[in-house]
Parts: sequence; C-alpha cells; structure tokens
Amino acid sequence: MDHLQPTACGGTDEEDNLWLACRLCNNAKSAQTECRDPITGQLVPLFNPRRQSWSEHFVWSDDGTRILGKTPIGRATIVALQLNNLISVVVRRHWVAAGWHPPDVNSG
Repeated sequence: MDHLQPTACGGTDEEDNLWLACRLCNNAKSAQTECRDPITGQLVPLFNPRRQSWSEHFVWSDDGTRILGKTPIGRATIVALQLNNLISVVVRRHWVAAGWHPPDVNSG
C-alpha cells in the first residue's frame, strides 16, 4: 500500500489516501508529493490515481514497454516514481511478448 499523501507529510491511513503500488514505485516515491517536470522545470504535484485519469497524463510507448508523459504531471510522476526503470521495462517487454500488455486503459 502507498500513501498518496505520505504520513510523514500529514497523510492518514484512511482508505481515500491509500493506493496499491509496487515496491519499486513505493520506494522511489518515498515522501514525495511533487516533482519537477523534466521539460518545463515546473514543480507540479504527482499524479493522483484516485482523482485523475491515467489516459489524460500518460500513454504507452509504441512497443508497450515505456510509459510516456503527456502533461507536466505525467512527466514529473514518471521521473519521481522511476516508472521506466530497467526492471519494469524488461518485465513489460516479456508481458508484451505474452500478449498481456499494454493494458487497455480506456476499458471499463
């Protein structure tokens, strides 16, 4: 479980502040709540999966192995959570080969 607003920054253990996250993402996020967009340098909040739409901020690369940011929030979140780390990209490559990836983020 990940705290969207870290407890170290005043976040609670209430359900609306919790989200499932892999260990790599959770460790990379740590107590961060914002990060700089690598293109604009603007300090922006990290993506909130409870309140924002994934497809508004992210898209899959053509080969399905990398997450690309469409907005400052998307790009900053990719950097902060290290979403395209080597392990994740290699795992996704295998998932693509098996036909399991990328997910259809627009399906209900």
